[in-house]
Amino acid sequence: MGKSLTQKRRREAEAEQERRQEESGAELPKTADAVGTAAARPSKKARTEDRRSIFVRSLPSSATSEKLTEFFSEHFPVKHATVVTDPKTKESRGYGFVTFTDAEDAREAKAKLDNQLLDGRRLRLDIAEPRSRPTATNNSARAIADAAAAADKKKQREEEMIEARKAPKLIIRNLPWSIKTSQDLAKLFTMYGKVKFADLPNNKGKMAGFGFVTLRGKKNAETAIEAINGKIVDGRTLAVDFAVEKTKWDEMQQDEDVETAKVEKAEKENKKAAKEPKEPNATIFVRNLPFTTTDTELKAHFDKFAPVRYARIVMDRATDRPAGTGFVCFVSGDDAKQCLRTSPRNQQTSAVGKHSVLQDERIDRDGRYTLGGRVLQLAQAVSKNEATQLFEDGPAAQRAREKDKRRLFLLSEGTIAVGSPLYKLLPPNEIQLRETSAKQRMTMVKSNPSLHMSLTRLAIRNLPRHIDSKGLKELARKAIVGFATDVKEGLREPLAKEELARGGQQDREAEQLRRAKGKGVVKQAKVVYESERGSKVDEASGGGKSRGYGFIEFHSHRWALTGLRWLNGHAVKSDNGNKTNRLVVEFAIENANVVARRKMLEERSRQPRPPPGSKPAGQAEGGDRRGKFGDNKFQNNSTNSFNKNSRDSRDRKGGRRDRDDKKDGKKDSNSGKGTLDPKAAKGSKASKDKDGKGKDGKGKEEPKSAKQEKVDAKLVARSQIIQRKRMMRKKKGGR
Repeated sequence: MGKSLTQKRRREAEAEQERRQEESGAELPKTADAVGTAAARPSKKARTEDRRSIFVRSLPSSATSEKLTEFFSEHFPVKHATVVTDPKTKESRGYGFVTFTDAEDAREAKAKLDNQLLDGRRLRLDIAEPRSRPTATNNSARAIADAAAAADKKKQREEEMIEARKAPKLIIRNLPWSIKTSQDLAKLFTMYGKVKFADLPNNKGKMAGFGFVTLRGKKNAETAIEAINGKIVDGRTLAVDFAVEKTKWDEMQQDEDVETAKVEKAEKENKKAAKEPKEPNATIFVRNLPFTTTDTELKAHFDKFAPVRYARIVMDRATDRPAGTGFVCFVSGDDAKQCLRTSPRNQQTSAVGKHSVLQDERIDRDGRYTLGGRVLQLAQAVSKNEATQLFEDGPAAQRAREKDKRRLFLLSEGTIAVGSPLYKLLPPNEIQLRETSAKQRMTMVKSNPSLHMSLTRLAIRNLPRHIDSKGLKELARKAIVGFATDVKEGLREPLAKEELARGGQQDREAEQLRRAKGKGVVKQAKVVYESERGSKVDEASGGGKSRGYGFIEFHSHRWALTGLRWLNGHAVKSDNGNKTNRLVVEFAIENANVVARRKMLEERSRQPRPPPGSKPAGQAEGGDRRGKFGDNKFQNNSTNSFNKNSRDSRDRKGGRRDRDDKKDGKKDSNSGKGTLDPKAAKGSKASKDKDGKGKDGKGKEEPKSAKQEKVDAKLVARSQIIQRKRMMRKKKGGR
């Protein structure tokens, strides 16, 4: 340790002496040959360093000295590694140097690690050659000046690298629509370091789907990339990487090595070939590709079948890695058809077919369709619109739609972000109300699987007491108009396409029906009232007071979402104007069983009623099938009872029936006693059909007064009530 410190101090002293001689104009070495020899011959240390160093090309733009050191340290001991960066962009220029502890390690590293992948790029390795130096004999002063300039440049580059580590800029792609402000974006990165700047670009008021974040320190940025890249936020997978401006990217591309230049040239040729007019159906879609396959390898493989115009590997946007699929465009469409025709038959050729890595080797006996140990799956390529339609109709989209049948993602709709301008306007009691409501709703839906979120019904809380159902409906209409006005003035973001299509076919049919009937967008508005004892009462009774909450139902989801975003947090003054309430608006929670019963009753009410006198459904020929407690049974029992009671009362009063029976020599068939004479019944019926009236002992019909008919009706009603009570008692006793 002491020896190395002494050597370091000696070198610093020699460098300081040379600098002073240069500043004072001291006499340079007299022997020019000595100077030239010293300049031309590198030192022993330099020669050793060069033999132990390798030159690394084709580095990705995200490469750093730390990553390079970590990559090579996994295989051989590394003394140090350096990635050459652009002084302006602070990004990798595509090449660097790695110095090992031993020259043999450098040779083995070149042989073993050449053409290996680092962040998706194949590295090119060469043994570093000694740097050529000028051999002029009388130019030592200029050499010293160049060395000083190089030292200054190196110092400047190191300062720029330090600055780059302090404030790296990240780009975040595939942002969800819930992140609407730069504050929302910054909240994602606050736990990984201080956010110096956050920006959400937009195009004429519309979100662009990506943003930029500048963190303090490159280590914080790398930690943030590792944590957030690939993270799912509100149903979207985020893609995070270091940001590079277009002009800087062009400068970096110009500084690539010779091998990279060749690759770029090949890519330009492929692009030029792709721009040339091509035949229809000349492109095929390839699945089950090895993840290490490159464009060049894919093109070379299919060149065996026929001339190929270009070949492209599909990259996963979220991970920036190959997705295992690609496209191959042949020069001739007939060649593409022939390639598909001779491909293995027992595979799915649909664009939405199931993917499987496990393949039977017998399906490709000659190995023409095998690449990297995988049997390729080929299909005819389709246009982008057709591919989108196939994906929407495919099983993957169907599974995604069925995954959240309860629509629990709507629970977060209506939540006001902490730190937003609207959140700062809320008083503490309303903040507490919102937090409590969110916890209660989450507990409810987790404890009961029958509960789901309604697409069209809103729950309104914190309503002023003077607002009734009519006033709530007017407020809902005002919300639709206010939202449209805010969007037009650029104060609010419009609904996204995925939000407009969320209701599906049912939403579109409801909207068409509403327009056909000429109705408004608000289907129903209701404020809940209570009595003095606290029980719910009907608003029409006029004897209750508002509980401070209600419900609004719209005809479709788009109007419900529009109303929620305008009404949520909207300030409403009380009737005396002294207090202001900010509404708490959320999607209502419904019970699936209750909703199903409600729909069934609505469908029954829409069915046409049977004409008077016709038998109801289920009673056409087999009698009454409405069950044990059908209304007809009550009617029959009560009618029989009434007939018996009324006859007994008349018999007791006048004795007319007994006298008539004695005169005719038979009993009355309706009395329930004795046996009915068939001949007498037949004669009675014939006389009734002939004369149009029944005959008593005197041959005349007994008239019935209006008072008697009223009494009979009362008796019938009373008998029905008695029978119902008896049946209810029997039913309870049976339990």
